[in-house]
Amino acid sequence: MKPAGRILLAAILLFSCAGSGAQAAKTETVQEINKLLEDEKNQLEKLKEKIDRREQQLSAIGKKETSLLKTLERLGDRLKLRERELRIYQWNIQINKKQMGTLEQKITEMEGQIKRQQHVLGSRLRALYKEGGLVPVRILFSANGLGEALQRLKYLDSVMAYDTAVFRSYESKLQQLKTEKQTLTNVKTNLLTLEKAALSKKEELEKEKSGKSAFLKKVSGEKHYALQARKELMQSSEDLNSLIARLQEKLVLGKGLSIVDKKGRLRLPVPGVLVNKFGRHKDKKYGTYIVNNGVDLKIPAGTPVRAVFDGKVLFTGPLEGYGNLVILGHGDKYHSLYGHLDKINVNTGEIVAEGGILGTSGDTGSLVGPTLYLEMRHQGKPIEPTGWFKMAGK
Repeated sequence: MKPAGRILLAAILLFSCAGSGAQAAKTETVQEINKLLEDEKNQLEKLKEKIDRREQQLSAIGKKETSLLKTLERLGDRLKLRERELRIYQWNIQINKKQMGTLEQKITEMEGQIKRQQHVLGSRLRALYKEGGLVPVRILFSANGLGEALQRLKYLDSVMAYDTAVFRSYESKLQQLKTEKQTLTNVKTNLLTLEKAALSKKEELEKEKSGKSAFLKKVSGEKHYALQARKELMQSSEDLNSLIARLQEKLVLGKGLSIVDKKGRLRLPVPGVLVNKFGRHKDKKYGTYIVNNGVDLKIPAGTPVRAVFDGKVLFTGPLEGYGNLVILGHGDKYHSLYGHLDKINVNTGEIVAEGGILGTSGDTGSLVGPTLYLEMRHQGKPIEPTGWFKMAGK
């Protein structure tokens, strides 16, 4: 029995270690997802606070918001809110699926262990049944002398202790198996609830998207709204002028090339397509004049946006008409501006190298969908940007 006991113990330890290793690998992945989930929750709370503050401001002034750009920002925030809520559900679904996989693997291993223990216990019970209940007595009384009888008694105690341990382990495994199966059932139920909630949240998201699309269509399709939007954009441009005038440039870039030295050889911040031109142009549709202080680059949302040259981050955050905006100071009173970002990855005061990622493109504050707004300024005034870039005109 002792060799059999060692083999069984080794098998149990082997399978227990194998299960622990698999679980550790799974746990690491779940921890990573939990970290992302926590970040999404924090961003969601910030967004909710922003929306609540705006609603309180509207209630305080006792009138409805009439600014098209503010309405656009409001719609954009609601859309981002739904997107984050959906992502939180999706992360939770992933966590539950991974828990299911871990539990199913653990249950399979435990069932294998229980089956082997059943085999051992079955063999012992069959042997006892065949030999009858007087086996211990016969073993003791067949000994040659007291010394051998005591030795056999010690052996019988060891066998009984081993059998008791195997039986208790078997009972414990059965209880663990029952618990794990119940946990698996709970996880499956929770997963179904999450999937149902995620589907509902996805429908809400599509509704928000439709609302924003309808608003943009109205703005671009009706002259009254189009002219109002342009007027507000001009005011936003004036606000931006004031902002840049207030920004104090304290660059710590050291000696090196000036941005002027690379004029005509800079790379665009994204590999996008130019959809408008800099300067004053006549709108063929309405016969009015439009002034573009920068250019829009059509690009899918989520594209990394890179610094056109070494610089210091002077401003990050939302600005009406520009959405999420980053302003870089490059020395010699040159600035570059990046608008309509989805995410901003840099902080005010940070030094960024040429090609460094500032954030990702999006459609915040945009009237034309996912684009990157790019503007170059010198001494606070907008300058024609395309001549600065290697890919100008393409």
